Amino acid sequence: MHNTEESPTPSEPLDIKCCSCYRSIQSTDWIRQAKQNVYHLACFSCDVCKRQLSTGEEFALLDDKILCKLHYVEQLELPASLSENHVLHVPPTPRPEIMPTPDVDSWNKPRNKRMRTSFSEEQVQVLQANFEIDANPDSAELERIASDVCLPKRVTQVWFQNSRARQKKQQQQAKIHGMDN
Repeated sequence: MHNTEESPTPSEPLDIKCCSCYRSIQSTDWIRQAKQNVYHLACFSCDVCKRQLSTGEEFALLDDKILCKLHYVEQLELPASLSENHVLHVPPTPRPEIMPTPDVDSWNKPRNKRMRTSFSEEQVQVLQANFEIDANPDSAELERIASDVCLPKRVTQVWFQNSRARQKKQQQQAKIHGMDN
């Protein structure tokens, strides 16, 4: 792997290539390692369904192909208890020698994708009606609106923030287009 005694500076390439995309691994890249194979964090995904694997999740490495547990079982027609010679666990952290420096650590940390919030037509109507009355409601009003639409207060608060930003953007665009005429 990386046998030099000097540790690379962020500007130096590491001469290590991702086993999925075959691009160079940079010293600032977050990685996953399975046996001798190294992958960019985003490239560490099931070869069949392309889903990125999470820390601690079981996977199989067959002929340098990563398979999630489901597709490994399907492909080999094995029972749900996988044979231990192929099953691995996603390592908990990237290799320390190519982790970013601690001061930028939090910028590069992978985050689990959150569920996208979807609103029903009725919820949007209630939120818009309240927005027309007051675009910036106080905490108590947000609480009331949230309970009216059966959403968490934080979701309601973010909806109002996004709506104010959207309104501001539309006003700025209208101003610009008004000057063009």
